[in-house]
Amino acid sequence: MRNVRKILIVVLIAFLFAGGTAYAKDPAVKFGRGVTNFILSPAEIIYQPIKLSKTENALVAWFGGIPKGILYFPYRAGVGLYDAATFFIPYPEHYEPLLEPETLVEGFKDLNTI
Repeated sequence: MRNVRKILIVVLIAFLFAGGTAYAKDPAVKFGRGVTNFILSPAEIIYQPIKLSKTENALVAWFGGIPKGILYFPYRAGVGLYDAATFFIPYPEHYEPLLEPETLVEGFKDLNTI
């Protein structure tokens, strides 16, 4: 049972890094993007205040960004589930992402935080 857990953790980490690529051109990348978005969806609560702090003062960023992150959290999780469940269907056209940034990995990179 412990070996199964270790293998599952390694596979999930691999999917996490697979989702960090440019927009999906094949089903495997769409699946990886979906798993990544689902796993990282709680990070919206951190990402949105940081993103808002680039254009607003700190108080506006915190008091506006945290509620926005709380609202985006289930949205990103739902889009992640959709991508993972429908990875074999080329919709939207050419497996394009439904969200921008495609995953929060790209979002944090764009903000120069990682």
